[in-house]
Amino acid sequence: MKRTGILSRTRNAFRALTRAFSGYDITGGSARWPAAYALHSPISQQLAAGRLASRKVSHQSQNNSLIASIIQHAVTAIVADGPTVRAAHPDPDTNAHLQRVWNAFFQDCSVEGGMSLGGYLSRVARGFFVDGENFTRLVSDPVSMQLKLQMLTADQVDSSKSVPALGLVGNAPMIMAGVEFDGDGRRVAFWVLPTPPDAPWASVAPPVRISALDVCHVYEPHFPGVPRGISPLTSVAPLAMELDNCIDAAVVKLRTTCLVGMVVRDPNGEMAFDESTDPASLYLEPGATLRLPPGADVSFPPTSEMNTVPEVLSHIERLICAGAGVPAFMATGDFGAINYSAGKLGLATFQRRVKAIQQNHIVAQLLTPIWDRLVLLEVLSGRMRAPDYETNPERYGASFLFPGWPAIDELKKAKADTLAVAAKLRSRQEIISEGGRDPADVDAEIENDPFAADDLSASAGGIASQNETENENA
Repeated sequence: MKRTGILSRTRNAFRALTRAFSGYDITGGSARWPAAYALHSPISQQLAAGRLASRKVSHQSQNNSLIASIIQHAVTAIVADGPTVRAAHPDPDTNAHLQRVWNAFFQDCSVEGGMSLGGYLSRVARGFFVDGENFTRLVSDPVSMQLKLQMLTADQVDSSKSVPALGLVGNAPMIMAGVEFDGDGRRVAFWVLPTPPDAPWASVAPPVRISALDVCHVYEPHFPGVPRGISPLTSVAPLAMELDNCIDAAVVKLRTTCLVGMVVRDPNGEMAFDESTDPASLYLEPGATLRLPPGADVSFPPTSEMNTVPEVLSHIERLICAGAGVPAFMATGDFGAINYSAGKLGLATFQRRVKAIQQNHIVAQLLTPIWDRLVLLEVLSGRMRAPDYETNPERYGASFLFPGWPAIDELKKAKADTLAVAAKLRSRQEIISEGGRDPADVDAEIENDPFAADDLSASAGGIASQNETENENA
């Protein structure tokens, strides 16, 4: 009797749960939602779709003008000509030595040679948008103790290499899509193919294990626990393909509309054709006049209007740009459709996204490990004395300053900065750093400038107090 009561309560609870679950439209109870419209296993589904999405976005980056423009503007905004570094060590001589090391590395950083760090970072940022990730191997020459960067394609990290830990050993490693984790979930290694799989005469050798200390992985994990990245353009790639189809259809329609078709009708059947009215000789050309037999009339097949086609195409373009995080007026080049305020607001949102990618991914996942390896090689090679390297590692850190954004209205920007410094709301160091320069370098240049005068500050204060009317009249 007791068991029957338990079963009855369990059955009632299950029915109540089913009713509660199906009471929401998002659960599919109304049958509006397709069965495949859900991510039941985000990590597995992303790993399965990541490489295919990369290939499709890569194709669009070379064949779709809008996707190519989005990637181009995003990469240029993120990297520009490369960042400058500001060492954190309190000793000026140590800072100067590290600056020289960084400058030499910046000019020639790759294994292939002939590429500055700015160009290398552009390839990294492009891989971030096309493949959703980028792998950089830190290669140290054992003889010269110099650092070089080797870029690995996303396909070189063997995504088919997956070995579950199964919990058979206490700290057994787990390999997921070519990324190896230890028992505590830390990344310890990557399994890398010797050559890119799509290279001509690619090697058929199995992947080799490379320590995670020697590989920098730049990617944005969309879900907790996901080991690989996926292109941020994945969500807009299908819409970009539809945009191509719409443009092709519109072009075909324009060509069809330009073909003038004429139908000659003879209601009474009395049309007589002779040599001058041969049906094969009846054609239209600009300025031509045709004389038809009595009773014949001419009609033209109707053509549909295309007044709404530009609006539909523009709307699709805006949706794609919004999903990609790039202002539509930048990607499409249509600056006539916006005003100053809208452009400034869109640019500010884009700048915040760019800054997030710079600091969260480019700096944290790539530039900081590169800087740490450079400092370590200088210490190990004996080229730099660092007795406190192990006890005070924070002294050997650095901050990276990316090139600033050009002001839309430089006079207004200069006035705003001057007033903010005068009101002690901002500092000179903050304003100079926003422009991607080291305040120490700017102060040194001003001190060595023979044309710098003390009355420039007074002039700047006077300019800041002027109104717009005075500036326009001037």
